[in-house]
Amino acid sequence: MSATRLLPVLLTVAAFVVCSACETTSQKPDEFAASAPVDAAPVDGTSAAPAPTPAGAPAPAPTEPVRTPAPAPAVAKTEVIDDENWLPSTGGARDAFLAAAETARTDPAAAVGRFVDAANRTKYFYAAWFSAGAAAEAAGDVATAERHYRTALATRQDYGPAMANLALLLVRANRSGDAKKLVDDALKRSPDRSGPHLAAATLAWHEKDLATVEREAVLAVRYDERSTAAMLLMGKVFRTQKRLDTARFALENALGVEPGNALVHLELGHVFVDLGDEKKALVSYEKAARLRPTLAEAQENYGVLLLKQGFGAEATRAFEAAGKNDPRSGRAQLHLGNGLRAEKRWVDAEQAYKMALELDPSLLDARFNLGLLYIDNPLPGQDELVRLQKGLAALRDYHAKAKPEPAVAARLAEYIDATDKRIQKEIKRREREERRKKEDAEAASKPKAPDPGTAKPPPAVSPPAAPPPAAGGKK
Repeated sequence: MSATRLLPVLLTVAAFVVCSACETTSQKPDEFAASAPVDAAPVDGTSAAPAPTPAGAPAPAPTEPVRTPAPAPAVAKTEVIDDENWLPSTGGARDAFLAAAETARTDPAAAVGRFVDAANRTKYFYAAWFSAGAAAEAAGDVATAERHYRTALATRQDYGPAMANLALLLVRANRSGDAKKLVDDALKRSPDRSGPHLAAATLAWHEKDLATVEREAVLAVRYDERSTAAMLLMGKVFRTQKRLDTARFALENALGVEPGNALVHLELGHVFVDLGDEKKALVSYEKAARLRPTLAEAQENYGVLLLKQGFGAEATRAFEAAGKNDPRSGRAQLHLGNGLRAEKRWVDAEQAYKMALELDPSLLDARFNLGLLYIDNPLPGQDELVRLQKGLAALRDYHAKAKPEPAVAARLAEYIDATDKRIQKEIKRREREERRKKEDAEAASKPKAPDPGTAKPPPAVSPPAAPPPAAGGKK
């Protein structure tokens, strides 16, 4: 299996933890979205069965359910919402929100209206409006997402998650000027609030301005020590800077505040991969995938590490989930092909690789793996020589376009040469077989002549008897 990378999936993080082989990789800088408010949903994983753990694999989850700490209500047993307590401690609005959050785990589109219903059940429910926007964005309804984000900000003008998500949404809609004005105005209006600094850090991450990201994220945490979104950004900056132990510290602090944050588990998995600890990375990816089943990036990374440890069937299930969550991803199909090939499902693997190339013709790793599949594995109904020739063509195309490192290129050239010799040998074998068949056919078409070796000899003739001596006579 070739070394492949996981492409990240667009993240849209909501209060209900909605978000948007082989090496694991992380999100692209321009695909980060602010994370959810603390305790935004019952993200303890208890409502969905955890993914099966193969025998011998590291434990995928702690022995106790992962639970988000309950928000501290300003007034116990009331429906009061304020800047410190975004979720009512009791009542119909809370129940409606939590039900919507559970729906959003697997069906964001269906959750939008339910979050709106929760928001309308009480006053100042800015987190519900934000969650409705995030759910709409995850479902691909950008106009509705913008409307609900703006309603959240109209309800609470310094609410960082809504501001950060809206800023990125505007950038992706080619409205960067509007995004910058949104953030700058908020910083001027509320310089001592965490939210505007979180939005500024998020926008700077998109612009790859790491110094600004770090400065603004630190300020966001200074004004709100429970800002897991800001801690997540700091962890991402530190990992980019190869300050891996510092990144791990920041992310583990974030999980101390919000243990059920799938994005933090995902990023921590990336850090563990960079540290060379794939067992811990596997645990982190499993938690992220279980807490948020629609997070395709977590499913892919989890599947990649399962496959590397030899758990092909489990990896295939994770890749299938990733492909379902991101059906336009060629790389998700590439990884699915790798999982199917590990299970010796050759025909299904071929179709997955072909789909990967159909979705992304530039995906050279898919061409490489398809070439290996044709060369190394029998496919029912396909002529061996044709299959070998297709595989050789795919490898030559990869070698020419991918320009691998010298050591890899040398090994690949040897494999290409060996495959070419194998093809030539098969061609000559078939030519000999064809000549033999032709000769046999010509011989069979001629009339058969008697075989001299089987003719009977004429019967033997006895020599005439010598005449008897004369009886008497003259001397």
